[in-house]
Amino acid sequence: MGIQDKAEDAAARAKDVADDAADRAEGLADDASGRAKDAADRLGDAAQDARRTASRAADDAVDQLQRGHGVVNRLHRLGVRSEWAYVGGFASIGASLASWAISRNKTGDSKAQSDRWGIFIGHWAPTFMALGVALKLEEKR
Repeated sequence: MGIQDKAEDAAARAKDVADDAADRAEGLADDASGRAKDAADRLGDAAQDARRTASRAADDAVDQLQRGHGVVNRLHRLGVRSEWAYVGGFASIGASLASWAISRNKTGDSKAQSDRWGIFIGHWAPTFMALGVALKLEEKR
């Protein structure tokens, strides 16, 4: 057996090894592709389940609001009117201004305490106004 024959045998073996490696790589790629597809399918199913759950929760919340089970609905059923909340907001503003005006004549710690009391009362106004808006919406329903 000459050098030419040995070279041809080596080339044939190299070709066989390359073919085997290509077949193995193709098999691994197919396997990885199948696993990726399965994972994507599972992820898609999980996303659909999450979407359905969120949709059900939103529907339940809307149903509950429409049936009137909220705090504002209960206040409305007790007879509290939006006008009363608005009056409370404006009274809070007036009481805050009065407290501030009175505290201007005081000295020392009592003045600081009076100023803080006026600020505290002034913080009630937005709450009363928001409650008035919510009650007005409930009255229109």
